[in-house]
Amino acid sequence: MPEDGATVSNSWEVSFADKFFPVPDFGGLVVSQARTRLEAGHLTLTCDEMRCVDDLQQLALELLEIEKKYLLEEKQEYSCAVVVVITPEGRYYEGADFDDEAEKDATYGAIAERAKAKNATAIITINTGREKDVDDERELDSYWWGKLADENQPRCLFLTISGPGIKSMSLSLPFSIENHQVVLGRQTDFEPAILNMLPNWP
Repeated sequence: MPEDGATVSNSWEVSFADKFFPVPDFGGLVVSQARTRLEAGHLTLTCDEMRCVDDLQQLALELLEIEKKYLLEEKQEYSCAVVVVITPEGRYYEGADFDDEAEKDATYGAIAERAKAKNATAIITINTGREKDVDDERELDSYWWGKLADENQPRCLFLTISGPGIKSMSLSLPFSIENHQVVLGRQTDFEPAILNMLPNWP
């Protein structure tokens, strides 16, 4: 149970931590954990593993910068569902196209299966989403797909990194469109997260 609140997205994404962060509106459970756990977790990694995590974070931030550029150009029309899969041979891009929760589950399930078949070491996702802080977990009982969009809750870009042997993590960048201009909020730092967005992954 969260002490101060939670963040819920359009598809049962929930964030419980010392701080609460926006999560995507495309489905799957996301639980963010306190930063102290991330730091403690990194103490259990080898130097090579820590470099791997640093490299993944750097790549993810570079991809996010690209999406920010598209967001600033496309404004209200902007939407994003990007997947980058890292394998021992390199990396490849997948677009995720879906209109409802069932299609979302099928799309990300297929992406995860292809990634496993290629012995992928990590998956980076970037999605547009919506955020809402809630004070009581019981408020989630009234949630349904698309509710936050109908309520016109604030939008964000939501980024995740996950993979075998990696402590899953996420960050978000809130944004709004005001007077036909994009207004960017404060980007969060990477936080540990439990991701249920990619079925059977890692």
